[in-house]
Amino acid sequence: MKLLHIISILLLLAGTGLGEDLIFFADDHYKSLGRPELAAFVVNPILLPEESMLQISLVNGGELKELIPINDSGAHDDILQEMMAETKSCDALNIVAALGGAPSIRVTDPSQSLNALPAGSAARIHFNITTEKNASGWYALPLSLDYERQVDASAKNGEVFPLYEAERQNITCNVFVSGSDKTLHILAAQSRLYAGGRESISMALSNDGLTALRNCSARLLAAPPFYAESPAIFLGDLDPGSLHVMDFLVRTDANASPQDYQLGCEIISQEKSIIVPFQITLYEAGFAGSFARSASALAGLVIAGVIAFLIWRRRDRLTGRKKRRR
Repeated sequence: MKLLHIISILLLLAGTGLGEDLIFFADDHYKSLGRPELAAFVVNPILLPEESMLQISLVNGGELKELIPINDSGAHDDILQEMMAETKSCDALNIVAALGGAPSIRVTDPSQSLNALPAGSAARIHFNITTEKNASGWYALPLSLDYERQVDASAKNGEVFPLYEAERQNITCNVFVSGSDKTLHILAAQSRLYAGGRESISMALSNDGLTALRNCSARLLAAPPFYAESPAIFLGDLDPGSLHVMDFLVRTDANASPQDYQLGCEIISQEKSIIVPFQITLYEAGFAGSFARSASALAGLVIAGVIAFLIWRRRDRLTGRKKRRR
């Protein structure tokens, strides 16, 4: 009967595509279905020249799909301990993350370590990098993740014996190095983004330079876990001291980690192209996300008031200058 039970489980696992990963101890009581699912998101994909820190968020989206009983004979405490141990099959352990460089980008400390990344959790790792002064545009940085996962566990006489297997995952991290032009700034950015959602980002763009930029258009630069769904926006001329409010539609990965991220907005004018970085917050989905989005909407009203005040203040200054000239 025990052999028949194991054969049935083998057929079940083969049907789910996990049969090749099946490992048994001699006296297994339980077998779990599930494994780590690692993803990496660049927190600040828009880099400034000579920026020295790259932040990457690691997310483990693994999920325990099923816990299958195999053999109910044996000490009750051992069976219970094995059952609890088998639930850890989706955890990633002893993670070593190695980041490679690219032309004009050098990684000075290419390796970072994490003891564990449990299923459903996220962690942020940092790499010291050097971007050359002439660096500009998109760069692909290879990230390799070496880790261990538990493929089986057994318990005997009150002691748990886990069995681990080494895994490797290769991910490409895309970053954008912007120019050194500081003419344009994002004064305020407001969003109601949440993991797995599709929402808009509103931002106020300011021209703090001394000259006008003609025939401007704006394009949102987004990297996973964000995906820009709006086309470029035509802005017209950006006069010195002017403010423009823009809206972009953005879709977010469902397994993205709620935290602060940096995105960029590319302003293309008749004279030149400028990348303007800005920061947004990603909220949790569900009830907490709804509360955060309501709070964000209230914050949006405050931001709108601040923008209106800045516009009024700048117009007042310009009017004052004209009067003094007269």
